Amino acid sequence: MEPTRHVPRRIRTLNRRSFLGVSLGSAAGLGAALSFAPELARARPIEPASGAASERATNVIFMVSDGMSFGTLTLAEIMKRVRDGKSTSWVQMWGMPGARRAVMRTASADSLVTDSSAASSSWGCGEHINNDAVNFTPDKRTPVPILVQAAQNGMATGLVTTTRITHATPAGFIANCPSRNAEDIIAEQIIQRGVDVALGGGSKYFPEKLLATRPNLRVLRTRADFEGLPPVGGGPIAPVLGIFEKSHLLYELDRGETDPPLADLARGALKRLERSPRGFVLQIEGGRVDHAAHANDAPSLVAEQLSFDRTLGAVLEWMQGRDDTLLIVTTDHGNANPGLTLYGPETYRGLERLAQAKHSFEWLFEQLGMKLTYDDAGAGTHLSEEDRVASVVREATGVQLERDELSAFIAALRGKHRELFAPMSGASSVLGSCLANHFGVGFISPNHTSDFVEVTAIGPGSGLIGPFIDNIDLHGVMTAAVRMAPARAI
Repeated sequence: MEPTRHVPRRIRTLNRRSFLGVSLGSAAGLGAALSFAPELARARPIEPASGAASERATNVIFMVSDGMSFGTLTLAEIMKRVRDGKSTSWVQMWGMPGARRAVMRTASADSLVTDSSAASSSWGCGEHINNDAVNFTPDKRTPVPILVQAAQNGMATGLVTTTRITHATPAGFIANCPSRNAEDIIAEQIIQRGVDVALGGGSKYFPEKLLATRPNLRVLRTRADFEGLPPVGGGPIAPVLGIFEKSHLLYELDRGETDPPLADLARGALKRLERSPRGFVLQIEGGRVDHAAHANDAPSLVAEQLSFDRTLGAVLEWMQGRDDTLLIVTTDHGNANPGLTLYGPETYRGLERLAQAKHSFEWLFEQLGMKLTYDDAGAGTHLSEEDRVASVVREATGVQLERDELSAFIAALRGKHRELFAPMSGASSVLGSCLANHFGVGFISPNHTSDFVEVTAIGPGSGLIGPFIDNIDLHGVMTAAVRMAPARAI
């Protein structure tokens, strides 16, 4: 879920003023925003070049740590080094022979700050899309998503995520919909368009009537179902849909033995898709990195990023000895811009405290009888005594809040705490700010940001990626790397 966008009055006023000589509220202003992208809307055609860039890939694996600010990548790397004495798989990847790195801008068609559906659609179709839409252009066209195009080329297709499989980022590779929130329609398209392997959450959007329209589909609903999936045999790939929760998969800190870990889901998908004689396109998303950032939940943020990094390690292990796969690892946008801000020995003590957290903010709010919505969690809800709130926070995070911190958090839970920067008034953000005193990890907001982001790639076709790119360029990189024929209308 993405938050209601809080716009402080001063910023609203700024929208009516001149910025670089153009009103941002005008049509010309929209053009100014789009000037951050090549040709304003569509990706430049990318042709295979001579040398390494002309090597043809058979497979594409596109990995997304959703909502990963560079600070999130930094925190995971620091935690991994402090705890295990070695770098994350992502940082290790930078030193691999042939690895390419790029900085990527993330603006959507109608906003300098993108949402996940517009960002994933930029990769999925190579065009800028308005926020909230899925491969549905501002002029109401429906360009063919990359997984549909891949299937038209005889390739197998896959989606793996820790969110609902119908959520914005997976949808950007398979669906066409004017609203990302129409997840029942996106579910229908996942079934109708024949994704070979789809693993994640979102069972509430797949009623039996819909599943019956694809009788050869094997549906997995539990971790036991997934682990008991028979080995892949000969013949065509038998399609699999894993829907392990009604909504998103559980946070890493709460998962226990309930849901399969993301790394296992990725390995399972690869075992099936690797049998495709004409290759495959697979998207793997660590989607709850974004949710933890929205909630300003530092322990969950680091745990989710490290889970994603273990998944990257599993993918790199699968790629050993192969020279037929293009791997792209990136994020759709920054979120909340977390950073470690303590000095000296207290830096390490803060990290040690953060590493001891046992549960997510989502779990914490559920214990308080509330639903965390990432924007103004629990507003207007009345509580029992302060001791109960302090006890639940302590159980989840290992931190005993100071009296003034506890008072601020309870006031936020009751909708009576207001920060001058309005988005930080939500209860989860106030709790995150309180815990920053103990963990040392601060956040600038509970919202996405316009930051440029990291792209790392390796394998045939990675040479097509320049040092500074627009998000829409990655669509052409993928299709050129596997020599994908142009899409046919659907």
